[in-house]
Amino acid sequence: MRLLHLLIIGLFICTAVISAGCVDTQETSQKKAVSEAVSLTNHSLSENAEYMIQAGEEIAGGKTDADTSKQVLADLYQRSPLAQTILYADENMIVVSVYPDIIRSSVGSDQSSYGTNEAYYSGKTVALTKYLHLDDGTNASVLSAPVYAEGKWKGYISMSFDSSKLFGGIERHLFEKYGYHLCVLQTDGNQIYDYDLGERGKNILTDPSYPEDVKAAALEVCLEKPGTTEYTYQKTGANESVHKTVVWDTLEFGGQIWRVLILAE
Repeated sequence: MRLLHLLIIGLFICTAVISAGCVDTQETSQKKAVSEAVSLTNHSLSENAEYMIQAGEEIAGGKTDADTSKQVLADLYQRSPLAQTILYADENMIVVSVYPDIIRSSVGSDQSSYGTNEAYYSGKTVALTKYLHLDDGTNASVLSAPVYAEGKWKGYISMSFDSSKLFGGIERHLFEKYGYHLCVLQTDGNQIYDYDLGERGKNILTDPSYPEDVKAAALEVCLEKPGTTEYTYQKTGANESVHKTVVWDTLEFGGQIWRVLILAE
């Protein structure tokens, strides 16, 4: 009888250890996944920024007119896996050239209202905007690089890109490798990227459609650089509750701060 009792206790301890190990394994793998996501995103942005800097140097080398600068932009468009639209604005923030021609109406327009003047780029190699609603009707982030010729301000190159181009491939990689989904938030709660297309551009902190449990988790994410949290929500049109575990870290690039989240059920 005593032997049976000891066996039962031993089995209970082993089960508890295994169970705890499973929890640790999931959290560990989520941390690995978020580390990969941050690294891959940083690499992609850095690569495209380098292409833009090189294009800026080419324009500064004497290709500041409409035709030659447009060719530089066309070459940049071919090199960049992110580019949606690209423009070159001169030292007066007047658009000189664009690529592709879907934003051709921007040529000659004054971009000073965006605040992307010489002072804006002071001390910056590249600058990244928040997620914006652009004049062409699209939602995008904009990566920009200043153009200097012999130390003198000659304007800037701006590249808009949809978050799907930046994060779509990373999302697929993470899901295939770990089975986790990716979400990216600005620190104001706005969703730059979510695997659910309908969630992009929504602000979790202010949108009334989000339940309080989700908002509380999002606030925690926005306030802390790295961390782990959980939340539960009711599926729309179903009596089923979904529990999510979230591990996140921070990416800082071009003046922007993004929270990169890995979600698991």
